[in-house]
Amino acid sequence: MFEICTGDPLECREDCLVIGLQQVPKKFDGLLEKLDNRFDGELTELVKSGDLSAHAGSLSVIHTLGKLPVKRLLFIGLGNPKEIRKEHLKRMFGKAVKHILKMRWATAAVFLDTFCAGTINGEEAAQLLGEAAPMAAYQFAGYKRQPNIPEVQLEKVAVYIRAAGKKPEPVENVTNVHSRVAGKAETQLENADHVSGPGRPENVEHVSTNGKAGAQPIQNANPHWGAAGKAEGRLRNAEQASAAGKTEGRLGNAKHVNAPRKAKGRPGNAEHVNVAGEAEIRPENIGHAGAAGKAKGRPVKNASLQTGTYRNTDLPGETVGTALHRGYVFGKGVNTARTLVNTPVNIWTPVRLAEYAASLAEKYAFEVEILKKTEMEKLGMGAILAAAGESKEPPNMIVLRYAGEREWGNVLALVGTGAVIDGCTPGANVGMAGAAAILGAMEVVGERKPAKNVVAVLPVTGNRINGTTGGVPANDGQGKMPVETGTVITSMNGKTIEVRDTGASGLLMLADAVTYAKQYGANQIVDVATLIMDVVSALGRDKTGAVANCDAFFERVLESAKEAGEFIWRFPVTEADIENVRSSKIADLNGWPGSEGRVIENGAFIGAFVEDTSWAHLEITGTAITGKETDLGPAGATGVMVRTLALLAEKMAEQD
Repeated sequence: MFEICTGDPLECREDCLVIGLQQVPKKFDGLLEKLDNRFDGELTELVKSGDLSAHAGSLSVIHTLGKLPVKRLLFIGLGNPKEIRKEHLKRMFGKAVKHILKMRWATAAVFLDTFCAGTINGEEAAQLLGEAAPMAAYQFAGYKRQPNIPEVQLEKVAVYIRAAGKKPEPVENVTNVHSRVAGKAETQLENADHVSGPGRPENVEHVSTNGKAGAQPIQNANPHWGAAGKAEGRLRNAEQASAAGKTEGRLGNAKHVNAPRKAKGRPGNAEHVNVAGEAEIRPENIGHAGAAGKAKGRPVKNASLQTGTYRNTDLPGETVGTALHRGYVFGKGVNTARTLVNTPVNIWTPVRLAEYAASLAEKYAFEVEILKKTEMEKLGMGAILAAAGESKEPPNMIVLRYAGEREWGNVLALVGTGAVIDGCTPGANVGMAGAAAILGAMEVVGERKPAKNVVAVLPVTGNRINGTTGGVPANDGQGKMPVETGTVITSMNGKTIEVRDTGASGLLMLADAVTYAKQYGANQIVDVATLIMDVVSALGRDKTGAVANCDAFFERVLESAKEAGEFIWRFPVTEADIENVRSSKIADLNGWPGSEGRVIENGAFIGAFVEDTSWAHLEITGTAITGKETDLGPAGATGVMVRTLALLAEKMAEQD
């Protein structure tokens, strides 16, 4: 649904043209001087009168009234160019997308050069636009009946760049992006981006040409680019579009770029992501772009625009298209995590989450292992079994293995807890946020395919520790521990744990999970969990707490977080904290050494199982949920740490 254009943006025929406006003495010089001239200098007068503002975050709409082919100009105030940062610009793009959706405009154009300001270049601006678009468009409709309102979607975003002498790219050569998640995929296709050719499409980047898709639209995929509405047809065929000639069989789980010709019986010009799961699971609400309609008009080539305050992108369309797509993939991964957390606990049960993880494995050719309760008992995973207690559904230990290198070694392990907590915040399964972040990051890894070996380990269970109802098997696996002296369990690595707090389920799950990650040869481990609310008192709800045992590795995590715009603050762990975790008189470790400094104590506890492996613990209880709408999404789950973890994998692939 993104179309790269190198013509004159003032000649576009979309419903609006999005322009970045910097707060400098001369607002309409350089690239925008021609625009002001078309309005006989009236835009400058609007700036002087305050009707058109360049203040950071301001949004102004000017109707062209026939002076330009485009119907409206949507100005986004960028503020002082010296103060523009990536996160600020991404929010500005999100604000523009939200306004376009609110106004139900079907098409839009973006004058990308006007957003290349300060330290931000064209490639960075393109990636920020690609990331902001799905994140800002995301909505979780839940399970309420939708009003019978005609659906209007943002069908096309034409991105105009400066590339003199280069012809505009045709629609079929542009990455069109659209993601949805729906029920069980009735497909057999090979789960990867691919290029069309004779026979079946196979596991490579696909750019389609004229032809027909024998595919049906995905049903009921709601937070999308446009108003909620009913999508006709059966759900199937994730990330698809027409291939050269008629595609054989059902196109499933593969990303395509649609041809100019309209695909039969389904939305055109958009990627569709469809994942497996039972029909009643329905994680429909992954933020996505709508189906593209017929492009209106053709951009004029090689317009001569003066330079001034703004910089030209001076990038080929292929580079901008790649950046747009990379940003979109990251935004889509965030939306996946958001939906997992927003979905009610009776739907994202351990069994259903395992089915979803298996569908990702099929889509991206991951190796998958799902340990059931009996297998955990054989492996001696007493910690996670104690966390499961008397849960209605048995626990699962889910493992996804991505081999980004020829040989398995130098492995990055991503560990995330999936605690299905009864009685949690309505509409938000906060205990699922750690596992959700890992699954979102693995989706990005599957799309981006970094040259890095990654293993994801997800302990998933209900949150009902059987620690105060008569005891559970003691450390010898035979007797019973008296309730008054605390419950003692044995973890997978043989260490015993005295459990005095039934809220320690997340810690117990991580104990066995990081141990199992080491069985897969993990050289670096990052765990993500929602263990304790104390982090909110310390850091608020916009900062993630961290504990680490290796300065060099933590710096790599921190570098990725800074690039992702996700703030992390590291807590110190002293020898006193480590000794406090070992303070139990009847077991190796004390599962609840005290009520003070719980974030640090939790980190020290997990570190006892990580041992000498480089490791970082990310406490996201405060950042996993937001109570207010932002320019990049609604209230509810945030999808925090998806981008940080995915960027970490990419950076390690580049640097190691």
